[in-house]
Amino acid sequence: MADRKQTTVPFLAALFRTRSNEFFIAELQRRGIEDLVPAHGDLFTHLFGGRSLTVTELAERTGRTKSTVSVLAGKLEKAGYLLREPDPADARLLRLQLTPKGEALDAVFSEISEELHRRMLAALGSDDLAQLERLLEKSTRIFTQESEASESDEDSQLSQGGNHV
Repeated sequence: MADRKQTTVPFLAALFRTRSNEFFIAELQRRGIEDLVPAHGDLFTHLFGGRSLTVTELAERTGRTKSTVSVLAGKLEKAGYLLREPDPADARLLRLQLTPKGEALDAVFSEISEELHRRMLAALGSDDLAQLERLLEKSTRIFTQESEASESDEDSQLSQGGNHV
């Protein structure tokens, strides 16, 4: 069997995500906040500042499914961080908005994010940190472009009468 080279990037990226999430959770707990998980962070980020979004809009912005966003939102609502209110323009839709308790976390999230950044900057230096960010952005686009190319190919085949599903 031929010796194949494999990248450790997915493993290292997953390990970094795990460790940074552990750091974030520990910092929240140190501040007495024990009812949040890292997945909630995406929702908060898009709702801070009084923004109001539907589940569909939040799912699109976070890259999660509508059902996942609904479950996460339900837990945040139960904990008092979020409200679901009818959309004034369309009563069939519900809009999600943070409560004052949820909005109060904006400063906390910023503090923790700044500390995470400070630690990375101290360990890597500004040039390496900037390069890491560029490489990670470029790396995530690899799979986005493949996905978009695949969808474009499927659309092209369908419009030309090929490969009906």
